[in-house]
Amino acid sequence: MLKIATIPTTAFAQNTRIIADENKHIAVVSDPGSNASDLYKILNTHELTLKVIILTHGHLDHVGGAAELSRLTGAKIIGPSNEDSFLIESLNSQAELFGLSSSGDFTPSYVKDNDVLKLFDDYEFKVITTPGHTPGGVCYFCEKAGFLLAGDSLFAGSIGRCDFPRSNMDDLLTSLKEKILILPDDTKVLSGHGPDTTIGREKTDNPYLNGEFY
Repeated sequence: MLKIATIPTTAFAQNTRIIADENKHIAVVSDPGSNASDLYKILNTHELTLKVIILTHGHLDHVGGAAELSRLTGAKIIGPSNEDSFLIESLNSQAELFGLSSSGDFTPSYVKDNDVLKLFDDYEFKVITTPGHTPGGVCYFCEKAGFLLAGDSLFAGSIGRCDFPRSNMDDLLTSLKEKILILPDDTKVLSGHGPDTTIGREKTDNPYLNGEFY
């Protein structure tokens, strides 16, 4: 059974997740926005070996600590899709723009739609590309454990901002309606900011997806 801890990072309270198989003492970290040294301490305290760092998109509040955490642990960095490479390659510019810090440059292994990542022996994570908030944004669906790492594509009662360079609201709505809302209603949605939710709740209550706004 996987256990998930949520660690808010950066001034934007970005939800970094530590996903762990405590029986086998291995972990995956998603979207380490900052505080790499603190995340490293948590992993060591719980005697967890970090296997992989996965990224949902290229905004600095989600990737700013990835390079340092990788250096500290030797973990490989995977994701997002290569359409976000322009963001990954401009971390210093993002840092100046948002007043955040970056732990350095890195080149991840980019993913594609429908890639299947075997991050744990008994659990697979399917890549679902969800362009819109950023052109290369992705979600990771773990069907066996019943959760979706949604990044900034989907929130409780809202969706990702689309006022950034190369964001596109129509693309995001299409991504969510055609690829995400088709998942089982009881799928737990682990968003990049704010509280967790479920697919079923967002179908009925999210004004961007239930026809109230669009």
